[in-house]
Amino acid sequence: MTRKILLTGAGPRGFVGRNLAETLNDKYELYTPGSIELDLRDYELTARYIDKHKIDTIIHACSSVENPLDSDLRMHFNLEKLSRDMEKMIYFGSGAEFDKRFDIVMASEDDIGKRIPIDGYGFAKYIMTTHARLSRNVYCLRLFGIFGKYEDWTYKFISNICCKAVFDLPLTIRRECKFDYIYIDDLPNVVEWFLENEPKYHDYNFTYGSPVLLTELAELVLKAAKKKLEVVMLNRDEFNNEYTSSNKRLANEIPSFKPMRLEIAVEMLYKYYFDNKGSIDYRVLEKTR
Repeated sequence: MTRKILLTGAGPRGFVGRNLAETLNDKYELYTPGSIELDLRDYELTARYIDKHKIDTIIHACSSVENPLDSDLRMHFNLEKLSRDMEKMIYFGSGAEFDKRFDIVMASEDDIGKRIPIDGYGFAKYIMTTHARLSRNVYCLRLFGIFGKYEDWTYKFISNICCKAVFDLPLTIRRECKFDYIYIDDLPNVVEWFLENEPKYHDYNFTYGSPVLLTELAELVLKAAKKKLEVVMLNRDEFNNEYTSSNKRLANEIPSFKPMRLEIAVEMLYKYYFDNKGSIDYRVLEKTR
C-alpha cells in the first residue's frame, strides 16, 4: 500500500518542501496543501484534513520564522499530537539550536543543551528537539546551510552570488566566516531512508560535515561561471561566528550517505539560475548585499 504523506511547506514560496515534493511525488501519495487551504495552527481543521485523506506519515517542512514561539511551535505540536497514531513524523531542525551567539564548531548532536539559544527561532527549534527525543516516532533532520533552487536568492548567500555572476555583478560577502553547506539534492534520499527505516536516534545533523569559507564558495561560483568578477568583502575587520557541524551520526547509520561535492553542486545551481535568468529581477538583485 502506498504511503500517504502530508508534506508541508511545498508551495510556490517553499524551499525544502518544494524540492522534496518534486522528488518524492513519484514514490508516495503526497498531500501538499497551502496555508490558505490548511492553517496548521488550527488543530481541529488539521485533524479533519488528516482524517479525510487517511494520512499515515507527516513531513513537516513549513516554518514561520517571523513568529516562531507562537506560530511555529503551534504548527509543530498540532502535527506532533496528530502523528501519535501514525507511523512517524519527520521535521527539520536548525543549527540555531546550538545558540548562534557563539561559534558553533563541528557540533555534534550531543552538544544540544550545552547552551540554550535566546533568539525565538533557535529556542523554538531547541524545544522541538527536546520533545522529539522523548517521543516514539518524531524525527528531526537538523539543517545548517542547505542551498539549492527555489531558495530566496535575495538573501541566501550561494544563490545570491550565483545570480550576480549570471549578470556580471560583483560578488559581495558581508563578513568572512566558516560555514557548513550541503546541496538540497542530497536531502530526498535521506528523507526516503527515514521513511522506510527505523532510525536509532530522534535527531540527526544533516550537513556536509566539513567547513568552507565564504570566499572559497565565491571562487567556486566564479569557476562555474567561467568569469573573472570582483569579490567584495563588505567588512574585512571581523569574522562572523563559525557555523559548522559533524554528520557522523547520520553517516554511520546510512553508509550510502555521500554528500555531493560542493564544486559540483555550485555548478548545478549556477546553471539553474543561468537557464532561468528571466525570473531574476535585476533591479532587486543589484541592490542586495
